[in-house]
Amino acid sequence: MSSGKRPVYRRNYKRKISTTIKSSNLVEERRDQIFQAASKLISKKGYHKTTLRDISKETGMTLGSLYDYIRTKEDILYIVHEKAAQMVRIMNEGVENVKDPNPVRKLKKMIEQELETMDRYQDLIMCIYQESHALSKPSLKAMLSSEEVHTASFKKVIEEGIEQGVFKTSNPTILANIIKMMIDCWVLKRWALRGKASLEEMKQGILEMVQTGIVIKDRA
Repeated sequence: MSSGKRPVYRRNYKRKISTTIKSSNLVEERRDQIFQAASKLISKKGYHKTTLRDISKETGMTLGSLYDYIRTKEDILYIVHEKAAQMVRIMNEGVENVKDPNPVRKLKKMIEQELETMDRYQDLIMCIYQESHALSKPSLKAMLSSEEVHTASFKKVIEEGIEQGVFKTSNPTILANIIKMMIDCWVLKRWALRGKASLEEMKQGILEMVQTGIVIKDRA
């Protein structure tokens, strides 16, 4: 299906994908099924090498049935963008719901929760990282903006810890991005980690590095 050219998601990311199916519940169910298959395949093969026929086989749907729910391969990028936005909202809500006056405990809970979410959506995250160039500028800008807001939540708790004297004085923006990068490694480096480290070990490894690197032990 690939033409060898970079796919560009040109339509407005709020557009609707046309369908011949009347039941909105069935459309949502099937498109979620299509998304699961597409994100899995794209994270392994890449967007160019993944065809609609591949996706139909992965879902167990015929190619004709697939066309009842999506019209073009570009529609897949739209669905991925929508799911990415949904995932970031879930992650942001999760971080906001972590309530603890102690910045050390709060940061620990945020890291653990973030890793669990990353693990749950790992195929989607790989797909986003690999194919973000295929999104239109408005879609990519919206996604990066959401990511920036999310990282700012880590920065805020680091700033709280510095103010309370339990974190070493440093650049909170740098520390927040370093911590986020370590968390992202669970997915982006999964080819090197799977079978060699568990999710719990990953949590412990990151927490130990944070504890050793930024926590002032006699004040925490």
